[in-house]
Amino acid sequence: MSTAPSGPRHGFVEVADRVFHARFPQWDVGVGLVLGRDGAVVIDTRASGVEGGEVVTAVREQFPHLRIGHVVNTHVHFDHTFGNIAFAGATIHAHDHVARDLESDAERIKGLFAADPGDGPELGYTAADVADVLATRLRGPDRTFATSATIDLGDRVVTLAHRGRGHTDGDIAIEVPDADTVFLGDLIEESAHPSLGSDSWPLEWSETLTSHLGWIGPATVVVPGHGRPVDEAFVRGQRDELRSVGEVLRERRLAGMPLADAQREPDGRLPYPLEHLAAAAACVWAQLDPEAEPAR
Repeated sequence: MSTAPSGPRHGFVEVADRVFHARFPQWDVGVGLVLGRDGAVVIDTRASGVEGGEVVTAVREQFPHLRIGHVVNTHVHFDHTFGNIAFAGATIHAHDHVARDLESDAERIKGLFAADPGDGPELGYTAADVADVLATRLRGPDRTFATSATIDLGDRVVTLAHRGRGHTDGDIAIEVPDADTVFLGDLIEESAHPSLGSDSWPLEWSETLTSHLGWIGPATVVVPGHGRPVDEAFVRGQRDELRSVGEVLRERRLAGMPLADAQREPDGRLPYPLEHLAAAAACVWAQLDPEAEPAR
């Protein structure tokens, strides 16, 4: 168990009308909070049961009489879902694929942490935080959907939308139309470049963001999975970077370049370090020719 609390850096900060955001030190994960007449929605729950409990405590300290009726997971990864277990009484919403993959992805990440806790100080976590991750019991979503869903808070409606694959195949946007605010999870990151892991879709990610941009205007507050809220221009810029990644990797695959060469050959069009694109390259190789490469 963690020996000290790790609450939000500056509490829940209002980024739009009754829409709040907090950043927590471990993995620099953001948590959203949308208030309505009939309760509240929490968006993402951090990386363990302990950390989820800290979110509940932070909400109660700032809003003593608030009822958390709903939780939404932006995607399947542990740093956004493992805290679900702390939200007793709330209905948890997520994409269908989160329900499908939560147990297998949890087994994967727990195996990785058990084998190698990693470089904790760089990402704000400690050995105790890793122990909390490993000890967490999973709680999956209660309600899932394929393309869209809504949560009625009495005086406002929150919309959940899946518009394509990117960071994972189950990424969703949480839209608060009356406040012109959108939470995009790890489809967008502000405190680091996007994470292109072994379950990402580099050839489709930019088009998924293009689809989301149809609901984002110049004044829209866009909340990423990690980092500070951003605007439309930031989303467009990161979309263009991800398009470049997909184009370069596609060219290399179709040209017949061996995967190992593609993972180490520089290209001025690539916006991110090569060492952070190795998994993305493997995903592209598998997607374009599943029979020729090991399954992702």
